[in-house]
Amino acid sequence: MAEAVTNNEIRANVYKLLSLCYQQPDEDLGDIVVSLAEQLCKVYLELAEPAGKLVQQLPEDAAAVQQLQVDHAKLFIGPFDLLAPPYGSVYLEEKRKVMGDTTMEVIAAYQEAGLQLDENFKEPPDHIVAELEFMYFLIFKELQGEATVSRQKRFLERYLQPWAEPFCRKIIENAATDFYKITAEITRNFIRQDLELLSR
Repeated sequence: MAEAVTNNEIRANVYKLLSLCYQQPDEDLGDIVVSLAEQLCKVYLELAEPAGKLVQQLPEDAAAVQQLQVDHAKLFIGPFDLLAPPYGSVYLEEKRKVMGDTTMEVIAAYQEAGLQLDENFKEPPDHIVAELEFMYFLIFKELQGEATVSRQKRFLERYLQPWAEPFCRKIIENAATDFYKITAEITRNFIRQDLELLSR
């Protein structure tokens, strides 16, 4: 039982830290990445090597931070065509549109779990940051004694995992920095392994 709790704590932490890795890079990035590497090395040993490489990619000066910020904007924000749109509906909808039917289903999943999006969060509800954060929330509720494993598995199967693979592939193909390439590699492998864990 104690091992299961510990593993859930690590799973929750990894989802939370990954969500932070997809936000605008700032001075907290170093702490986030080091914490992510520490968590992965406890259980996900095959991800320890890329996690170590990610730590090595941390910017060492203002110019390197700016380079990451530019790469982040080109990949996820714009103003031009996004190189790796961070919205589930773009990958799950036939017409690759934002705020499609799957977005509404994601909102319903949030509401069903008793969660409302923060009004300060200005992105669509199926943004990668929000969906990773939702998985953190569900695991946190499990740690508090609420049975959420079926919700975790259903959300991963229906929404997050199906688009995580093509999303991460776009990052790996288009990122100008190794930081985002490695982050994408860790993200898709972690999500795949987590779904396998929940499917046992």
